[in-house]
Amino acid sequence: MAAFTNEEEVLFTTIGETVLKRLRKTRNPADLLSVLRSEQKQFERAYLKAPAAALESVACRAGCDACCHVPVGVQAHEVLIVAEHIQKTFSPEELEAVITRAATYRTTVSGKTNRAQAALKLPCVLLRTGNCTVYEARPEACRSHHSHNAAACGQNLDFSREEIDVYVPGVRGRMFAVMLGIDQAVAEAGYDGQAYDFGSALYEALTDSFCAVRWTQRQRAFSDESREEGSENSDGVSGVIQAEGFFQ
Repeated sequence: MAAFTNEEEVLFTTIGETVLKRLRKTRNPADLLSVLRSEQKQFERAYLKAPAAALESVACRAGCDACCHVPVGVQAHEVLIVAEHIQKTFSPEELEAVITRAATYRTTVSGKTNRAQAALKLPCVLLRTGNCTVYEARPEACRSHHSHNAAACGQNLDFSREEIDVYVPGVRGRMFAVMLGIDQAVAEAGYDGQAYDFGSALYEALTDSFCAVRWTQRQRAFSDESREEGSENSDGVSGVIQAEGFFQ
């Protein structure tokens, strides 16, 4: 990922400051996820303001699901937003089916690195007949990904790695500015900044109500078993966003 342009840097800072201010003003813990859910609308706003030529080149369409077969690293609040959406909108039978798929997924990927997980090409536990069943509440990485070549996405899936550059200049940077602005603001506010594997953490969120409670209390929301693997830095810390005083 290249450095942000000046416009993207402003987008990152503006969104981060807005989100941090709203989180600090929220007194009722039960309202925190609602704040972040509403701020995820910034993705669509930023997307629609991208250059027209960039938007015209986007090849993503309903039923195009290659990107739904790769590991997705997420922050805790993203998982909790999806879990809340599922619990509110899915039937009891649908909920039980998702929990069963997530349990199987969690067992299959346990202890595997991102590369090893990618080689498995497992479908997201929320993918049905080529479509996302939680599209309105989907994780930020899913909101951020756009391709100019759907066929190449399929080839990358076959390779189990990104051999072909499918990203859309003029869109990708804007999406990442929004995503990192939100995630950094959450960390600045003192909430869990650990990176988690989406499918594994979703299983915990749907079967343990204390995950959300721990998050609102600024504790680690999920267990080490759901932590995203393969992202250790030189300090031995795996995929953690930490407060660094980015925003006023």
